[in-house]
Amino acid sequence: MSNCPDLRFLPWMVAGILITTIGCHEPPDPIIHDDEPVLLVVDGSRLLLDPDGWVDIYDEAGRMVVQHGVGMVMLDDTGDGGTALATDDDGERSIVTGDVRDGLGDGRRTTVTKRGTDGSPDLMWAVTAYPSRGCFTFQVNVHNSTDETIHVAKASALLMDALDGGALFMGEDPSTHRILENGSHAALDFTVEILPGDAPYNDAYATVAPGDYQGHSVASWNHGVTDLAGEDHWVAGALSFESTTPVINLSYNSLLSLESDDGRAGFSFFSAEGAYLPEPRLVEPGWTQSSELFYVRPAAPDAIAGMEQYAHAVADHLDLTPFNRRGDERVPNGWNSWAGSGSTGGYGTDINEEVILANLDVMATELRDWGMDWFQIDDGYEPYYGDWWWVEDRFPHGAAWMSQQIRDAGLRPGLWMAPFSAHADSQIVADHPDWFADKVPLGQAVVEDEILDLSNPEVQAYLHDLFTTFRYEWGFEWLKLDFGYQALFGTNLHDPYATREEAWRQSMKEIRYALGDDAFFILVGTLGTNYGIVDSGRLSLDTMPIWDWEITVDDDFTLDQQGLKPGVRAAGRRWYLQDRVWVNHPDLIFFRSNPYDETWPPLTFEESRAFCTFVALSGGIVKLGDRLVDLDGDAIKTIRTLLPIYGHPGTPLDLFEREFPEVWHQSVIEPLDGYDENYELIALFDWGKNRDLTVNPYEWIEDDGQPTTHTVDLDALGLDGNWLAYEFWTGEFLGTVSGQLTHEVPSHDSRMIALRRPLEHPRFLGWNRQITMGGTVLEQASWSGASGEFHLAFEAAAATEKAPFTYEIAIHVPAGHTFVSATSGQLPDLAAQQFGDVLQLTFVPAETMDVEIILEFD
Repeated sequence: MSNCPDLRFLPWMVAGILITTIGCHEPPDPIIHDDEPVLLVVDGSRLLLDPDGWVDIYDEAGRMVVQHGVGMVMLDDTGDGGTALATDDDGERSIVTGDVRDGLGDGRRTTVTKRGTDGSPDLMWAVTAYPSRGCFTFQVNVHNSTDETIHVAKASALLMDALDGGALFMGEDPSTHRILENGSHAALDFTVEILPGDAPYNDAYATVAPGDYQGHSVASWNHGVTDLAGEDHWVAGALSFESTTPVINLSYNSLLSLESDDGRAGFSFFSAEGAYLPEPRLVEPGWTQSSELFYVRPAAPDAIAGMEQYAHAVADHLDLTPFNRRGDERVPNGWNSWAGSGSTGGYGTDINEEVILANLDVMATELRDWGMDWFQIDDGYEPYYGDWWWVEDRFPHGAAWMSQQIRDAGLRPGLWMAPFSAHADSQIVADHPDWFADKVPLGQAVVEDEILDLSNPEVQAYLHDLFTTFRYEWGFEWLKLDFGYQALFGTNLHDPYATREEAWRQSMKEIRYALGDDAFFILVGTLGTNYGIVDSGRLSLDTMPIWDWEITVDDDFTLDQQGLKPGVRAAGRRWYLQDRVWVNHPDLIFFRSNPYDETWPPLTFEESRAFCTFVALSGGIVKLGDRLVDLDGDAIKTIRTLLPIYGHPGTPLDLFEREFPEVWHQSVIEPLDGYDENYELIALFDWGKNRDLTVNPYEWIEDDGQPTTHTVDLDALGLDGNWLAYEFWTGEFLGTVSGQLTHEVPSHDSRMIALRRPLEHPRFLGWNRQITMGGTVLEQASWSGASGEFHLAFEAAAATEKAPFTYEIAIHVPAGHTFVSATSGQLPDLAAQQFGDVLQLTFVPAETMDVEIILEFD
């Protein structure tokens, strides 16, 4: 017999606090409810499902968060011409509750079935609580119980509309809230905005994007909301991506907004939904169509941690293992022959065997031994988009020979393709005109090439064969798939029952199957549609060799901004995907300037180095965008310090305060090469011109060319007590800090500071080899009290004439220890010199080798 109280007979509110039964999962058998409310409890929140088919959600203090949330389906049309069916409509309902166990863990699920009336289909709304995760999931299904085919245009797994008594309540005033999107309007995937809670409706975006999305904020895939004036945080996002491009709508309209009992102004519209495109989904009699599954964390501990927890939930639900966690694989690093386009000083399509081999030689000589491992050939080898064979006058030896040259140089070969597009004059268009889709009106305006109909089984078979050849005949191990999103503009598909996303995912799965799991598969654009299929996604528009963006682009029009800082904004706001869902790709690193346009301010070395620091913090791909043959020694030495990349991401502490985050924190808790000490990293930036997001409307902070002094509250990060601070780029020991870390950063530059606990014996402080100062390369840095010796072990890479390099290692020597000697059988030139309480070791290895150093102390 269950010891749980019978909640049907308890009052729902006692002195304003919700009655809870945390941890009580009995009875295991489903419970059929008649007219009683259902209570679902998770850490931090309580959900009350009314028998009339709607939910309220309260926080631990008993404050309402969600008021009158429902499931909803639109038939026939996504807009005013459609018919809306909701779970709280008049009619017969049944409610069943039972325990579940899935990728998210143990949960408690309540399913509301709303019977159709007047010839309408049934709705089934599943609401699941996962107590240990503090989240709920929502999914709405439409079952065609009629005798006619129905057309499902849109499905909202959770909807609150003020016109029907719905609201989302957080802090007192939505104007102090900030909404972190992840792309916008399901069509603008390269813009990653942080909007104020009272953002107005965007007519321009709404006009362009199909789907009739009503939100003032329409976030693709997921969003996070925080209240700058309080402690309320909300995270919501999709966990499945099978049939639609899911979006999260959020609006505040002061004329419609409802007020909570304690005086908080509510958001007037919220919807977690997906539209079935290019045409409404055909659902035959007896068939059931499910919405995407959506995750809601009503009371996240904070927005940053909440976004990271959401990413973990996506990975758990889809059973994902990122590439860098498979066996011995690491985050890949490499070069891109496109090099930021020929118009900005790169190669663009102007490549041939001679160009590739010359750059390959530089990669093998200057960077391979330091951790650079992939080498990618980009656009320019093929005669036309769609005809994916190699032009003989540029590559006379062909694809297999070219990939073998890369392997012979000790690197792994990669190749760019745009397989879903074809030039009108290509052979594939001439031979198979029936393989290509018509274009929706927007596609006719923005897509120049023909696009494959991915729902056609013949097209899917062609893609499978193409990439079997790519992998096993040509020998390439890295695929960069570009311009794929153009296929989402197709209509009149071969399969009338397929949505564009279903056709897309099926084709992508065919490519994945052909490539095999050991190949690295990276995509440009359409992030969430590819979760669970690809290994990486590029997070921004192309970066360019410019610090800000072209002067012809408006400061407030982020969609057209390309440069290093726009790359930081987009990739930095998507930090939480790295090492959880996949490997992030923050795009190309540049050290050159644009030689063809004098309106582009030249990149300084410090600006390029600052972007390198950001890439290191991202944990994502180190991808080089310059002509390797043109790199100077300082650029090569800077690139080396990123390698091999430490694949775990840092977090932007001022994400909701600055357009370009300037203060980052990273806990190094999983060093990759044997060093077993946990420590902290603080990265500081001066991005020059920035924007203050703490005021509403936002205000630009002009670039005064002066250094920035940052103060980091260590106690607020849980880093109490004393820390030894060592800065990477300057090699400066900053002494012992506690409570706060204050440090100056030069204009348009960066600093990376390692924080380690002081010990009673000598300890490793940092070095100039790799920017995380222990996350990779370092195998041992340990003290033996019995012998009075400190042991260091690592692989030392050989410097070159073009980029000479002297290793510098800093060891902290506390009072009571006297340095005696430094010995190494591999380093005859090893030198040691003590400056106060810091011992500095220097040496230049003659070749790449494993090194052991023993430091003796009295």
